[in-house]
Amino acid sequence: MSLDYHFKVEQESGSFMYAFFGFNGTVGVWRVSAINQSGGWKDRTTVEDMDLAMRAGLKGWEFLYVGDIRVFLTL
Repeated sequence: MSLDYHFKVEQESGSFMYAFFGFNGTVGVWRVSAINQSGGWKDRTTVEDMDLAMRAGLKGWEFLYVGDIRVFLTL
């Protein structure tokens, strides 16, 4: 699966329907309350971003993918 497909199709369609989609940690912004209510950040797995997203989704948090923001620099 290419990253273009992942971001353009999977992320945007999941966000549009307010359905769960796999958060992959790339330039994500979380509400602290969503992290806390979902049990916090767990480092017991190599997919901790997806783990948190799944737990937050089960708690009723909705995800929004915004694909039209451009960043000209990276850390």
